[in-house]
Amino acid sequence: MPDPFTAALSIALEITSPYGAPASFGPGASAADLFALCTDTGDTARRRRAQMQWDFYRGEQLRYLPRQPGENHADFARRPHRHFMNLTRVLVDILSQLYRVPVTRNITGDDRATERIRATLARNPLDLLLLHADRLCRLQGVAAIGASWQDGRCALWPWPAHRLCVVPDPDWPARPLAVVALAAGDGSLAQVWTPDRFASVSHGRVVEEADHGLGRVPFAFVHDRPPVDDFWVEGRGASIVPANAEFNQKLTEMAQTVSLQGFGVMEIVNPDPGQPLVVSPSRAIQFRVAGDQPYGVNFKSPNAPIAGLIADLEFHLRTLLKSQRIPESVLSVHAGTTASGVSILAQNSPVLEDRQERQLAFRALESDLAGLCLTLLRQHEGVSGHAELAVDYPEPSLEQSATERMAVDDWRLRHGLVTPWQLMRRDDPDAFASDEEARAVWQANVRELQVRSRESAVRSNSEGNNHSAGSS
Repeated sequence: MPDPFTAALSIALEITSPYGAPASFGPGASAADLFALCTDTGDTARRRRAQMQWDFYRGEQLRYLPRQPGENHADFARRPHRHFMNLTRVLVDILSQLYRVPVTRNITGDDRATERIRATLARNPLDLLLLHADRLCRLQGVAAIGASWQDGRCALWPWPAHRLCVVPDPDWPARPLAVVALAAGDGSLAQVWTPDRFASVSHGRVVEEADHGLGRVPFAFVHDRPPVDDFWVEGRGASIVPANAEFNQKLTEMAQTVSLQGFGVMEIVNPDPGQPLVVSPSRAIQFRVAGDQPYGVNFKSPNAPIAGLIADLEFHLRTLLKSQRIPESVLSVHAGTTASGVSILAQNSPVLEDRQERQLAFRALESDLAGLCLTLLRQHEGVSGHAELAVDYPEPSLEQSATERMAVDDWRLRHGLVTPWQLMRRDDPDAFASDEEARAVWQANVRELQVRSRESAVRSNSEGNNHSAGSS
């Protein structure tokens, strides 16, 4: 096996070369091109598929609509009825719920190391970064969080799969021996990282090469599922994006059908040939016919299969939801108001089971990310010691009726599983910066209620005494 740094450097030179870089997947792709892209092999095809998945997620879907027979690029751009629905983003966001609510992180270890790790994580929007990484991992199968030292601090940011190439360890597919990061979106600039060396490649030339001394690549990776025989695994985009492309084609065809065949067309039978034909609410049409010749104004209604097209779209969507183990109630705007928490829990059990699996994957990612930050702090600040990160993910809150929620809260209060101030923070998290602040407000409210209760009792006793005196 060649040296990982040499292999990664060759990949970077080929990708950034002005003559060696493959052409991007252009607009107006045909259905055959989509099939070829989804079935092709090799790392270049893998990056192009990941790029297409990212395009679909961010809403650039019209460029992937197939062209009609004989339609050139200009006709395709001027076509009046082109529609899409971003099912990719809806489904990926539904499945990526792990960081919707901020998580609790407990860092233990040496004082100096834990203090610097806390400061580093506090300066980076970690929950937002990991929410985005969760979505990228769902979509493309693999995502990464990169780290670098900028302006005297450790900076973190997400990396999608279409801007990464990896030389994996043949004995351990999840371990990258070298990483090629495409720093520029057009592929003209790449950075090569191994545990010991770094190189910067631009337009097919090595512009910088040095030892970095980190002892690891500055990336923390997360996989949608454990890799078995290759570093890269498929994400949900491999099945959602082709289905979304087919859905968009059906939606566009239905819009064209409605526009061209969905409405009645006026038919004027035997008008006066000597009079100009003008149709308006204030202008009558004159007919001059002899004998039994037909005449008049009819309205022809074409037999457009609009109802069948709508039913086909609904079936397509339901099938897509089932294939992704997503309950139909998640996308329903007519959810029953009498649904109980037990029924909602049963409907969402596939999503909840998937959430448990995600917690295992992202606990490992957060631990690796804390180790990466500590490595940079050791190199640039001389921090010694060790630190360990433990993550507590909040339980998902399912929709409940007011009666069910009050009963659950009362049971938890009576059994000491929660405090009143914790419920206050749950219901209004922006109103209190900490549990102590919420507790102080709760105690003030309790004292106010006690004062009002005593005043009410004094008034009641006074009114009772006055009433007794008046009666006597």
